[in-house]
Amino acid sequence: MSISGIFSGTLSWLFLQFDGSVPFTELVDQAWQQGLTEPDPRDDLSGKDVMRKLVILAREAGYNIEPDQVRVESLVPAHCEGGSIDHFFENGDELNEQMVQRLEAAREMGLVLRYVARFDANGKARVGVEAVREDHPLASLLPCDNVFAIESRWYRDNPLVIRGPGAGRDVTAGAIQSDINRLAQLL
Repeated sequence: MSISGIFSGTLSWLFLQFDGSVPFTELVDQAWQQGLTEPDPRDDLSGKDVMRKLVILAREAGYNIEPDQVRVESLVPAHCEGGSIDHFFENGDELNEQMVQRLEAAREMGLVLRYVARFDANGKARVGVEAVREDHPLASLLPCDNVFAIESRWYRDNPLVIRGPGAGRDVTAGAIQSDINRLAQLL
């Protein structure tokens, strides 16, 4: 069994928008201005939220995994981890250059970039940027979509795919309202 997917609507939006014509950090700023990111967008870019979601899914599937067992690729340059959000945006050249290089390498192979979470039955777990085929379920999605691909004995050649919106004010408000309704029923 394996689970893979794009578990961040924010990162989904960023990687679908990123075509090299606009610096990556400028897209992050646009997403931040539109309310698609956490209040500090470095929280999205660190990959920690995606890692936590992957750990939850793996545990729900019956695997004993701890967060420190997941290899996480943060998109936040080390020199931008601290300081203000403005500091991050003003010092994003390193990230912008890395992303352009990765985009060009992926394009040369006919692939697209996505920020992917993966877990397999051997306990290997990772979160980070991957180049995937354009016809892959993790590539063909709408901006802000989350997508989950489950491969198992029954879904080996054609994974079970679950897809839907994962970021934005409406989705967040709907989730909060649903949680409040569930809590009210318990009281």
